[in-house]
Amino acid sequence: MKKLFLAAPLALAAGALLTTPASAATWNNPGQIRAEINQLDRQVDHARGLSRSEEKRLEKQVDQLQKLYKTYARNGFTRGELNILSTRIDSVRNQLFRLSHNGNGRYDNKNWRNYR
Repeated sequence: MKKLFLAAPLALAAGALLTTPASAATWNNPGQIRAEINQLDRQVDHARGLSRSEEKRLEKQVDQLQKLYKTYARNGFTRGELNILSTRIDSVRNQLFRLSHNGNGRYDNKNWRNYR
């Protein structure tokens, strides 16, 4: 009977941990931050639907993120610095999504009608 009373709370705690959404994960790993910045750099390079000026602006922002990461890495990361990097990564990612779907960029199959 005692085993049942111990097992039930443990099962509930494990279930709560497993149901936590992935978006609630925090950026507490500098290696993960670096990987996200590198992935964002590749996404900007391969994004379709961006004008040249939009692409250059996003590339500049990613370069600034890389420089900021290196600056913070010199002395080790604080929680605040990781939060700043996380926020800026999210901002650039949101801009990339918004700009690549606005239909005023490069010629591609999605917006060919805009160039008639």
